[in-house]
Amino acid sequence: MKETIYLFVLSIFLFLGCKKSDDKIDPEPAGPQIEIKGISGWGDVVNIIIDKNKTEIRYPKSIVSEAPKDKVYKTSDATFEQLSNYIDTYKLMDAKIQECARCVDGTDYVITLKYKGRENTITIAAHRTDGKYANLLKLIDTLYL
Repeated sequence: MKETIYLFVLSIFLFLGCKKSDDKIDPEPAGPQIEIKGISGWGDVVNIIIDKNKTEIRYPKSIVSEAPKDKVYKTSDATFEQLSNYIDTYKLMDAKIQECARCVDGTDYVITLKYKGRENTITIAAHRTDGKYANLLKLIDTLYL
């Protein structure tokens, strides 16, 4: 008899405890999603996530006690179009760039691109002297400086 009551209570608990989730999956943003991590020999500098709808800028709290405040704002159409153009111009979705300026106390941007089910990660030295990727690097600097 106790087993029957126990099973009955357990089945009611399981029935009421299981409910469909109200969580909705966000649709994939239109256009590419770009994540840029600034990394130096001393650690992370900045983390920027950009898609068509918003730009998030996160600063690590461990670098200095007075780190800038994190920011979230609507991505401007002009900025997003520029980034998209640079992705196409430099063929970044297919590029195999793995620089390591941080290995000699410099800074690198580790850029992860996600678009149409594809993903590519590249690493570009932030302070290049040869002028390559200059427009892209200047745009990245304006996002968080």
